Amino acid sequence: MDNVARMEVPNRMRSINVRMIIDNMPIVATIDYIINLDGVLPVAIWVKTKKSESTLDRELRSSGKAVSLLLQFGCPIKEIAETFTRDSIIGSAVWYINKNLEDIINCNQPDKLPNLSTQPTGYTIK
Repeated sequence: MDNVARMEVPNRMRSINVRMIIDNMPIVATIDYIINLDGVLPVAIWVKTKKSESTLDRELRSSGKAVSLLLQFGCPIKEIAETFTRDSIIGSAVWYINKNLEDIINCNQPDKLPNLSTQPTGYTIK
């Protein structure tokens, strides 16, 4: 890990909001990204609930910082999704974003909000 450096984050970048439901809670994920010769590169993912300043909201913000730092140090979003696992809210959100990134960036989001679950039996989108 001697040669690992954090990417320089531009002052302004594109972003898009993704709404979803995880464990019956409305969640909003904001994806900050850049477009380069390799395609779309997510730089940060921020996940929050409507209940701002709740314990869950604070935990999601902290997790979002961790995900963003991992992205900025070059960790692939697929590996991040597998590391956080889908039995957590941040893991479910990152998993969904990883699986649907191209459609999300192209604004091809479904009419019905994705309904995700952190329960092992609910790992399919409802």
